Amino acid sequence: MSQEKSASYRIDLTEFGIYNDGTHAAETTAGINAAIAWAMAEGYNHVLLSGGHYMVKLDPATFSAIIVPSGLHFEMAQDCVVEMEGNSSPNYNVFQLKGVHDCKITGGTIVGDKETHVYEIYVGFERGGVNPDGSLNSDPNWIRSEVLDRYEHPGLLSTFRLWNTNGLAVSGYYFYQYKDSVSSANFVDYRNNGQFAPGAPTGRGWFLNPDMSANNKMIFAINITGLGLTDPDIAALGMKVDNMYYTHEGGHGIGLYGANHILIDDVEIYSCVGDGIMVGVQQHHPDPNDYTQEEMGQHITIRNCDIHHCRRQGVSLCGSNDVYVYNNEIHHIGLDEDGVTSDFRNGTAPMFGIDVESMVGESNIPFKTPDQPIGLELNHRIYISNNHIYSNHKGHFVNCDGYYITLENNTFEGYNVGGVCSYPNYRFIQYLNNTFIECELWVQGDHFVNGGVFYKGNLKLLDVRGAVVQNIQIKDGSFYGSSVYGYFGTPAVNVSTGTFTYASPHGMGNGAQICFEQWAGRVPAGISVDKLYYTVNMTSTSFQVAETKGGTPVTVTDAGEPGFNISRYNYGRCYISNVTVERDWRPDNALTPKFSVLATGAVMRNITVKNYDVSVLVPQNYAGRPNTIEGLTLIEGSARFEGTHVSGSQFLRAKSTLLGATDIQFGSSMAAYPRKITVQGCRFHRLGTVLEGNTVVTDSQFQDAVIGKANNGNKAIVSGSYLENTNVNGYWLNQNDSLTLAGNVFNNVTVTGASPYVKQINNSAL
Repeated sequence: MSQEKSASYRIDLTEFGIYNDGTHAAETTAGINAAIAWAMAEGYNHVLLSGGHYMVKLDPATFSAIIVPSGLHFEMAQDCVVEMEGNSSPNYNVFQLKGVHDCKITGGTIVGDKETHVYEIYVGFERGGVNPDGSLNSDPNWIRSEVLDRYEHPGLLSTFRLWNTNGLAVSGYYFYQYKDSVSSANFVDYRNNGQFAPGAPTGRGWFLNPDMSANNKMIFAINITGLGLTDPDIAALGMKVDNMYYTHEGGHGIGLYGANHILIDDVEIYSCVGDGIMVGVQQHHPDPNDYTQEEMGQHITIRNCDIHHCRRQGVSLCGSNDVYVYNNEIHHIGLDEDGVTSDFRNGTAPMFGIDVESMVGESNIPFKTPDQPIGLELNHRIYISNNHIYSNHKGHFVNCDGYYITLENNTFEGYNVGGVCSYPNYRFIQYLNNTFIECELWVQGDHFVNGGVFYKGNLKLLDVRGAVVQNIQIKDGSFYGSSVYGYFGTPAVNVSTGTFTYASPHGMGNGAQICFEQWAGRVPAGISVDKLYYTVNMTSTSFQVAETKGGTPVTVTDAGEPGFNISRYNYGRCYISNVTVERDWRPDNALTPKFSVLATGAVMRNITVKNYDVSVLVPQNYAGRPNTIEGLTLIEGSARFEGTHVSGSQFLRAKSTLLGATDIQFGSSMAAYPRKITVQGCRFHRLGTVLEGNTVVTDSQFQDAVIGKANNGNKAIVSGSYLENTNVNGYWLNQNDSLTLAGNVFNNVTVTGASPYVKQINNSAL
């Protein structure tokens, strides 16, 4: 090759026997790899593959087509297409980067074999058997299969399963394996205990695996004594053979395994039977001490790519650290080209745009967490920004086990089952200024959400354990969910043993830190509300408490008074502020609670809801710290509050008719909701307010309003407030001190109901 040497080399197709017309996959694959090896040996660090259609073939030893070595920039021209030839392997990589560093793949298009992939084969049979030495015989009571060639189906046959698809009344099969040809001279070994799938789901392997060259031919044999099969019956037989890894979800466009300092830029990837890009650890070691941090992979950038129509995932981040994914389009994962069809050929779980999931907890890798500082980092510090992730069948993003993950300025679009989520046990997850169109964000654990625009999309609270959610705009969508983690309520007390018991499992283990509270009732004698305790002598529904971890149980001398509660010491950590939920017009008065939260001790500030309804509730029989909501503005909507203190809020209605007599409901007449509600500094305009529970309203304004009181044993007080053009309806009350009006200013106010059921003290009229 006479050319001036430089850092870059344009691959000479003729010199290396490479075809760019979509033919000769084996020769093309060998030629590209040979060109890479030559270029690296000659000192080039950048190779360019010119335009054209390159069909490539997986190597049965590496299950990959093109191997990228350390230090290489592999560039494809924009009109360059590298396509994986149809194959039957459950695992493949069009490009493999394993244990390498300082590599780039840029430009061009990578196409998987989704349209032509083989998930199973069928084998025919003839009459006759196989002798123990591997030679063939003509025993009429046996049938044997055609010869299976491992080279023809290297992945499919790596761990094979035989199915009795014809329903023969036989219990199992024999299999015989050979080198290169079927004869006693080339016989390797046999087994007589093969069991049919799916009853035996784990499959069988090769005796000399993984040395394929020494062990590459196989025959199945089945005893058919007494079945009466004719030669035409046998000729018609066809039995399915597939792989134990039957989902075939391991076929990837680019596979990065223990790769470091990698750039994937401006590449289109589609139609892979697995993931567009897989990022994982380099290899498994039987000895955990043999793993190194470098084998986990780190400093990987994926940018400006278009990844679509892959069966399993767009991008899987399965262990590497310091990963940057930005300015990509990731879409239609798990879907056919029509954007609708999702069947086995087009989708296999999970079918997410981006999946962060190392599964390290199921490996022998000694891993590090924020609470376990000794070990190797996996899936730490992942930054995902400015991507358009849309129309994926099951979900757009999920983090199953990563830490320190930031998603910023992404657009997630299109309905799916899984939404955008991160598991609650993994900390330091940030969602910053993302857009959600017709999909959901699930806020869990201690997630931090600052800025979010939702159009026909929802924000869902789910298993919250310290989350902060602020600066959210929702149009034609919902803010909903629950934050009740760590609240257990009032137990039954066995004074003699100091045991606290619940009707259902509490979910704690020995050594959990808990506290006692008495917002209502009284804690048992011997217990202090000013101390933290540790659970000891645990059962699924009961425990004792000690002042030190594993210490002596505390002695209690009485059961306390009903109403106290036990909780994890840090329960109620949910903080919500600056949220707007709206729609342009309310077409009717049908109940539509689009700001709907079930919480224990949550703090909410500056919430605006327009043309929708509000619900802020607590669990039944709740006896913990009340929720607080400050600065709620509700326009043209109704609201219901339980176990919640409300302040500085406005409830406004401008339409010509009221929503009803119970537009705003504070508390409940149900015994399950005994907690007092305080309402301070609020304004109620042109709507009906019902004081169902033990409610105290102070320093508030009622204009063109209605105030009602349920006829129950709860006491309601309205004090120090201004009422104008308002009706106070208490004429049906017949329980003492049911409603008290004290120190208010009335301007054209009508009060019905008489003492001692309705009391008026020191009110003045203008």
